[in-house]
Amino acid sequence: MTALWLGTKALIELKAEARRMFPLETGGVLVGYVGLNGEPVVQHVIGPGERAQHKRERFEPDHDWQCLQLDQMYRDSSGQFVYLGDWHTHPNGNPQMSWLDKRTLRGIARHRESGTSQPLMLIGAGAGEDWMWRAHRYRGTRLKGLAARFDSLEIRSFEG
Repeated sequence: MTALWLGTKALIELKAEARRMFPLETGGVLVGYVGLNGEPVVQHVIGPGERAQHKRERFEPDHDWQCLQLDQMYRDSSGQFVYLGDWHTHPNGNPQMSWLDKRTLRGIARHRESGTSQPLMLIGAGAGEDWMWRAHRYRGTRLKGLAARFDSLEIRSFEG
């Protein structure tokens, strides 16, 4: 896999949520499918949920709410849109994975109900309008970074 494909609506939502919660961490779920070439295509993002806990260096999502949203997207798409991974922010930080991020991603890969053995973690770092994004994908016992910035990724536009 060499690219992460992201719908423009999803990118707008990511940036808006990052700005809204700054200087606290926020995050959510990446929803889409894996293309025939093995590259993930993110069509939708799910936000943190009303009961999420936002702190400067930690984020706890409203997991039950996110699962309900994901289930609805799965049904509405007749099973095409599935869980691809998680996203979150590192305000005033960098988009590298922390030890907790690595542990979380490994746990997702090992959790059968996630439906993926190679989950994604998209991390946004920055402040205000200036955010750098980096995608990571779990591959067995190691993590591999993808594009360093969304700006440099080839972004595919989606209707709807």
